[in-house]
Amino acid sequence: MIHKKHKHDIIVLLALVGFADSIYLAVTKALGYSVPCDLTHGCEAVLASRYSTLLGLPLADWGILFFAGVIVAALLANHYRLWRKLLTIALALGSLMALVFLSLQFFVIRQVCQYCLLSDLLAILLLILDLNIEHQGQ
Repeated sequence: MIHKKHKHDIIVLLALVGFADSIYLAVTKALGYSVPCDLTHGCEAVLASRYSTLLGLPLADWGILFFAGVIVAALLANHYRLWRKLLTIALALGSLMALVFLSLQFFVIRQVCQYCLLSDLLAILLLILDLNIEHQGQ
């Protein structure tokens, strides 16, 4: 059984994976490298699409901010009720955006980026985990 003061640590660990994924995409874009895309074969189409930026910033940069925020909020949620609520709100918004991005990949661009897919699925999984933690422990 997970100690009550560490129940959000699984969210921290999974958000670290999303953070690393987002950093990888941001760095490769900044350096002008193409990413290997052996699983889905659609990374370049997705990453070069007009949907790969939001408010002038690459989605990978937004991913860095999102996952960093989730890490901080989850660490604080282990101790403070307000941060548990903020974490749930952030994860709900992130999951909503992830569903939009998944829809764009599957139905508009018709190509899938494996790195984007990982970030999107992590955002949704993190919300599910958070809701489960909050349902069981509060």
